[in-house]
Amino acid sequence: MEPLALTRLRERRILAVIRAPSAAAALESARAVARGGVPIVEITFTVPDAPSVIAELARDPALTVGAGTVLTGSQARAALAAGACFLIAPNFSAEVAAAARAAAEREGGVMFCPGAYTSTEILAARAGGAHLIKVYPVGVAGGPAYIRVLRDPLPDMPMLAAGGTNLENVVPFLEAGCIGVGLGAALADPALAAAGRFAEITERASAFATKVAPFAAVPAARGR
Repeated sequence: MEPLALTRLRERRILAVIRAPSAAAALESARAVARGGVPIVEITFTVPDAPSVIAELARDPALTVGAGTVLTGSQARAALAAGACFLIAPNFSAEVAAAARAAAEREGGVMFCPGAYTSTEILAARAGGAHLIKVYPVGVAGGPAYIRVLRDPLPDMPMLAAGGTNLENVVPFLEAGCIGVGLGAALADPALAAAGRFAEITERASAFATKVAPFAAVPAARGR
């Protein structure tokens, strides 16, 4: 059965990557993007005390909360214990994959989304249990054209575009066949969070939600 987080991403199409200088700033950033219409949030392990932020946000049933930059098995287990319903990383780790598999029977399941770039890396990650592949950093290396090239030999591979994604390329990535797009500084800019400018983060989230609305209205097909 497909993890609930992946189903929700197919419906919403965008995911907010939260990086911030403090747990409090990360919490407010996540709430700010949700107010703007982006309820799928990834709290990265670059955030101080990331599990506590995940635990706090996971109490809100309107949010889909997971962990990002999950590099080790211990980080994966801490995130899952805090209530994360997905694990995302810039790489593939057998330890993280094992932790995700061990949590597969949880209500709603756990989505595992490791990072990869080449077709060889992508296929290896999929074979290792990935539900979704984070093609990274495709926003600055390859762009939507690279996704289209990958889709020729891998038409059914579920992909998330990430790394250098922004308001200008989010729609082209969806048109190229990505299930969704991960958005970092272009959405929840850590500099805005550090300055307490959360209203601006909400405005950015609203702009992204409006931009992808035609795609969000029609859930992505299985495999893309």
